[in-house]
Amino acid sequence: MKFLQLFPSYGEYLQDFSSRHPRLAELPYAKQNALLRDDGFGIVHMFARYLGERGYETELVFTECESVQKQWLAEHGGTLTNPDDWRHEIAARQVDAARPDILYITEPVAYDRKFLDRLRHRPRLVIGWKAAATPPGTDWRGFDAILSNFQLTFDVGPSLGASRVLHITPGFPETLADELPPEPKTWDVSFLGSVSSEHAKRNEYLNGLARSQLVRENDFSLGYFLRTAEPAIVPVGIAMHNRGPVWGAAMHRILKGSRIGLNIGIDLAKDQTGNMRMIEVTGLGTFLLSEYKPNIGTYFEPGVECETFRSAGELDEKIAHYLQNAEARERIAAAGRARCRRDFSMTRSLDRLEEIIRKHLPR
Repeated sequence: MKFLQLFPSYGEYLQDFSSRHPRLAELPYAKQNALLRDDGFGIVHMFARYLGERGYETELVFTECESVQKQWLAEHGGTLTNPDDWRHEIAARQVDAARPDILYITEPVAYDRKFLDRLRHRPRLVIGWKAAATPPGTDWRGFDAILSNFQLTFDVGPSLGASRVLHITPGFPETLADELPPEPKTWDVSFLGSVSSEHAKRNEYLNGLARSQLVRENDFSLGYFLRTAEPAIVPVGIAMHNRGPVWGAAMHRILKGSRIGLNIGIDLAKDQTGNMRMIEVTGLGTFLLSEYKPNIGTYFEPGVECETFRSAGELDEKIAHYLQNAEARERIAAAGRARCRRDFSMTRSLDRLEEIIRKHLPR
């Protein structure tokens, strides 16, 4: 059975990747594709990388990487009819060439019904993933299912034309932590992610923590690794600690090399948590300190498998406590990793994905 996954990437990540591989465009398509796959950006979503072990014929398409996509086109003797729309045009040709039974679209906003209408080959099952805000005008007609672990997607999915919205949690590869080189604990506290006008609470917490570190005379190391799409709104306290975004394997090494990994969600999530940073931090064996949300226990048990905070003061207190109590910190980190491996592993996610495929794939 053929499974093809369309996999998006941030433009900033692709610029960073290209700078680390300056001769990328000279390589054949298969080599470029493999380098992107093995770099690990978004690995918790990379189902096509692992389904091959279960007997599927898989293909992973990096839709936003111009070099790799245009190399595919060149190797297949194609030319573009609309160079400005190379992303959609080449991806559609790849789907038509591969003729997959299952098409999994990891960004069903940019690749919604308008994209599906371009396909000459109709896959037997079309699935999308969305766990973030979905803009008005998105059209999910033609999708057999949208997958998510974010309540807002369940709320808006039917109104956007989704046949059904089904629950799944992307999975942490069980061997990833052990595949990374041993990492010294370089950072006492780290936060990796984005700051923007959609992260007002995150900005408040991170800026407050920077002020706290100054008051405490820098008695703990604080590393922010932030994507800042709106630099003008970034508070000075955050900016002074920001070392810039990191991606893929580099991100995993920093998380693994931190004593405390912070997690603070997007404002849109309101009283929910469940973002991928929780799974990445615990999966790498790092102590997770997460903003409290009522559903946190469905992921990790506070005080046992993670810790939480409800205010800037409590955040500061928990950091001080767990930096001074390494034994308790490492005990919770170990329990968090065990929970991640048990309930949020790639194996568990693939089990759920296959359950969905078996149930909804037309006979």
